[in-house]
Amino acid sequence: MKKLFLKLKIPAFFTVLSLLILFFTLNRGASAFSGLKFSSKGEEARYAPVFVLLAETYLSHGNYDKARTFLLKSIKLDPDNTQARFDLGLVYEILDEYNSAIVQYDKILEQDPDNKDVNYYLGLLYDRTGKTCKALKYLHRAVELMPYNSAVYYDVGVIYARENRYEESLQFNQRAVELKPDFAEAYNNLCYAQANIGKLEAAFPNCKKAVELAPDSAPALDSLGFVYFGLGNYEKAIEFYKKALEIDDSIGEIYLHLGQAYEKIENNIEAVKYYKKYMEIEPDTDKIKEVKSVIGKLK
Repeated sequence: MKKLFLKLKIPAFFTVLSLLILFFTLNRGASAFSGLKFSSKGEEARYAPVFVLLAETYLSHGNYDKARTFLLKSIKLDPDNTQARFDLGLVYEILDEYNSAIVQYDKILEQDPDNKDVNYYLGLLYDRTGKTCKALKYLHRAVELMPYNSAVYYDVGVIYARENRYEESLQFNQRAVELKPDFAEAYNNLCYAQANIGKLEAAFPNCKKAVELAPDSAPALDSLGFVYFGLGNYEKAIEFYKKALEIDDSIGEIYLHLGQAYEKIENNIEAVKYYKKYMEIEPDTDKIKEVKSVIGKLK
């Protein structure tokens, strides 16, 4: 999940902060930064927000190592500084150190269990680390805390679809498009879930809507082809599968779908070609044995 940070345009900002730190050190009074909230943990904790400001400046300029250093200093001065932990979690996410990010977010939830953003980020992080049950736990909590946020419903729907829990995926993607009528990805996932439980007639308009909203989306075109395939219109399915490949030829599933469609119209040469391409792109898929067996029969 990409986070965007405002880039400061004042080159002298570091100098200003250095002077502020010096002033703070000389005066040692909370009044020097009356607008900042300080911890009551001790005299040294009052300096923690300054290190957070420094860290966020480095963060905005893409210097994540420096940002992490200052955030760790801030947390050492004040372990209860949630802003420092939140920013440090973002840094760890950017650096793909997901387990370290989880530690920081967990610490925030110890103090603020109803923090909607942290529950959401934790859900996404647990999903990235393959811990689906924990991911759903935190994302469901995020749904409770953000009942009108379409993106959260969509993310839950994506996980359920991946787990082949299509009825649940359908429900969450349906809510996502109700909240955001131009949400192309949610329409696509809604269509895909409906198609996989045999609701092809209901899926069709949702797939068309996804393609209408995102005509250059390979997944949306593939899903529409998938619905045409389910309806028995194999030529039309092939048409949309090929359109999807023109946009993105790296999606293995589309080659599999093309192989299946060509097999249905008894064009074995094309079917074998696309099945083989699928195996090249997805060599570790659990469908390899089945595809190899089909190829053997078609030759």
